[in-house]
Amino acid sequence: MSKYKQDILNYGDDVNDLDSSPFESLRMLHDRTNIYEVQSKLDFEEKILLGYYDLKLIENAKEMVNHLRNVYDFKLSEENNIPNEQWWWHLDKIAEGMVNFGVSTDKGKAI
Repeated sequence: MSKYKQDILNYGDDVNDLDSSPFESLRMLHDRTNIYEVQSKLDFEEKILLGYYDLKLIENAKEMVNHLRNVYDFKLSEENNIPNEQWWWHLDKIAEGMVNFGVSTDKGKAI
């Protein structure tokens, strides 16, 4: 198994888990940031897997935002100037359809 694959798999387990505590889901956002910081080191398979789990999180955005609101105020993402490239910290805006989260169908571009 490659160096980062287990981190991605753990993230993937968390994106669908609305039964976990909100604190664990908040940790998932931090885990996604850690993956973001090493994204250039991911191999092709890891990037595909990460993209799959990112889309699952986007698909569950409304439910996840409601789950996280118990422990995280998404306004803090703006106040702390978290860039839109780290869209998972702006999941509330995604749930409302107010932010482009980086998926493109243009030739040569993917997540």
